[in-house]
Amino acid sequence: QRNKGEKNKMTKIQRASIYLFLLFAGIGLEFELGHLSQQEFSQSAGRDLVLNLSVLATIIIPLYLFSKRLAKQLSVPTYILWIAMFGGAFVAGWLSFSGNSLIDIMNSHVIKDATVFNKWTDALTAPFSEEFFKALVAFWVVLMVGKKDLKSILIAGLGSGFGFQIIEDLGYVARQTKTSQLAAVTEAINRISGGLASHALYTAVVSVGVFLLLSQVTQQKEKLFGLWCVLSTVANHFLWNSPFYETDHRINLLVGLLFAVQVGTFIEVVLYTKKKSDLPFLKQ
Repeated sequence: QRNKGEKNKMTKIQRASIYLFLLFAGIGLEFELGHLSQQEFSQSAGRDLVLNLSVLATIIIPLYLFSKRLAKQLSVPTYILWIAMFGGAFVAGWLSFSGNSLIDIMNSHVIKDATVFNKWTDALTAPFSEEFFKALVAFWVVLMVGKKDLKSILIAGLGSGFGFQIIEDLGYVARQTKTSQLAAVTEAINRISGGLASHALYTAVVSVGVFLLLSQVTQQKEKLFGLWCVLSTVANHFLWNSPFYETDHRINLLVGLLFAVQVGTFIEVVLYTKKKSDLPFLKQ
């Protein structure tokens, strides 16, 4: 009985990390939802917003059901997915915004041409700031709940990216709804088209990659796979946000390539995790 009580006892680091997480989440709740609640929507625009968000549900609901099923298959408690989703939305969200702004300021001192700066700003900020903070939240969550295995970091990464994706989609669609109903519907469809190979998969792959790179028990081949997970995802995000992505043609080979690489790498990550689900971070 004593051993069981000691096992369930929270460490000082865990307790401190939980309070810090809640502090950051409180800031994020006000930053994301408080700002949204201050927007003035007409009655018709409010109805349009609800309808446009229901369009987004066609990608959000299947992704959530998939994430929940994967967690069950890997015997990872569902609360890890829920906490990570909450953190991705309300911790990684505003931290990434701050990081993007900081990188923007630094880039503005290097890129003097306003046209070039505007074309490349998204590619030079989001892949680095957002991927860092989303993965940080994933590791933060597993630290809080006392998990140190590969399967937990996969689900935490998936949840963190998914939560970030939901709050980002909500913000984009809400802003466009204020502009016009047609623009909002177009934006909602656009978010769905890129929703499958987006933040949820990005963060799941990056988090597993960082885990493999830093783990004390992984071999060189596994660390190389981890390096591929991190670099390929950052490069994918970079290209997705770059001017290379923009084309007047309906058939876009780059989009197909980015989709194939990201989804394919995610599948490899899931298969690897199922094979070594209890792989520890530290030597026993």
